[in-house]
Amino acid sequence: MQKSKLLFNSIAAIGQVLVVGIVYLLLYRYLLVTLGIELLGVWSLIIASTSLALIANFGISTSIVKFVATYQTRNDFESLKKLIFTASVFIIVTYSIISVIILIAGSYVLPHFIETQYLPIALEILPFSLISLVINALGGVISSCLDGIQKNYIKSYIVSFTSILLFVLSVLLTPKFGLKGLIFAQIVQAAVVLLTSLYFLSKYIKGIFTFQWNWSKSLFKEIIDYGLKMQALSFMQMSFEPITKAFLSKYGGLAMVGYYEMASRLVTQLRGLIVSANQVIIPVVAEAKETNEDYVKTLYIKTFSIVLLFDIVLITGIIITAPLVSFLWIGEIVPFFLFAVVLNSIVAFVNICSNPAYFSYLGEGKLNWLIYSYLAITIINPIFGYFLGVHFGGYGVILGWNVAFLIGSLLVLFSYQHENKISWKSLLLKNDLFFVISAIGTSFFGYFTIISWFNGTLNYLFICIFVLCLIFFVLSFFKNQYLKSVIGKVMQLFTKK
Repeated sequence: MQKSKLLFNSIAAIGQVLVVGIVYLLLYRYLLVTLGIELLGVWSLIIASTSLALIANFGISTSIVKFVATYQTRNDFESLKKLIFTASVFIIVTYSIISVIILIAGSYVLPHFIETQYLPIALEILPFSLISLVINALGGVISSCLDGIQKNYIKSYIVSFTSILLFVLSVLLTPKFGLKGLIFAQIVQAAVVLLTSLYFLSKYIKGIFTFQWNWSKSLFKEIIDYGLKMQALSFMQMSFEPITKAFLSKYGGLAMVGYYEMASRLVTQLRGLIVSANQVIIPVVAEAKETNEDYVKTLYIKTFSIVLLFDIVLITGIIITAPLVSFLWIGEIVPFFLFAVVLNSIVAFVNICSNPAYFSYLGEGKLNWLIYSYLAITIINPIFGYFLGVHFGGYGVILGWNVAFLIGSLLVLFSYQHENKISWKSLLLKNDLFFVISAIGTSFFGYFTIISWFNGTLNYLFICIFVLCLIFFVLSFFKNQYLKSVIGKVMQLFTKK
């Protein structure tokens, strides 16, 4: 029953990422044609700026998943009610305060990173973007409670529906209100997520919301003790994107920021296919820590092997099709876009491999190595971004970010396996290594085959090697023992009466 629930939640999460990914693919294309790459860059910078309000989260949105799962396992519904109320009040107050600070500081900070002609529109949409952020933050807490009670699939349905709603509203409002119309659409989306999450949570936990003041000092202390470490992660994480985009804007220009936003969104959304499916293990690990601790290690080994399989397929596909995506999405082959997609994809491969360790750490409540990882990224990213940006422009900034992200991901991966005495032999089979090698060949020769086709000078040697590598790649994929297991369980899940 537990395995079926986990699998169904994973499938729903993958479906969510697919829907959201397609919606954003269409939305970015629409905005590129309607508003232009510079205004898309402005929007990207404003989103990055308002994300600084994550300082007010204190890790609540993530930690709430663990605590809801823990209290539900203990059947302590009274504490569960107080927990949700306490977390919600805290989020509303702190986000509102930080948003006011960002609004005031925006008029002093944004002129350093946004070109003069686009500054008025940036300052105009900033307050509306902050309103969207506050509603989103509260909606994030409530929807995370659905994850905690292992109703992840409901959250996936909500996010998928509201993403489609965002696209429809953007198409309706942007022609009339410009960039402000896009922000209005985001506010409506955030409100719908919040209201639908409230409805379903109250449906599955009866009496969860009452009109009485349910603040609990002891529970607040419990989630803050855990949340302070999560906040350290959030505080560092919130610096990643703004710093990278600020350096990119300074050393590459707004157009590069716009292209990088598209490249980053593409890789992040596709990466989310696996990450979202993997993330559902957090409440399962938290539950296992209460009932059967030995299962945590077993779950990690199985999860890593399955994640590796689909990680290889995903990243290979992104790299090969990058030139096609550039042509179809942007209308031309943009070298900087391709550079960002390929480099982000390579590092995303390692990061995805580290996700089973990352989410297991969260489920177990062990956050020290996650903090060390984020600290490394926080220090390396601006240093490399600055020095490489000075010498190599926007390309150097993106290289600096990816080096930092790679180091942070490896720290999490190696530390978890060392702490839990998990050897690479127990994780990797010979077929896995052969699969990786064939994937490298398929990616390299496939990418340059398509590039040569666009250049009008087909390289027939590359085509032959690509086809040969692809054959070995496909054979290795279907020989994987975990693929057969996953297919069998999926078939069993959907053929149940």
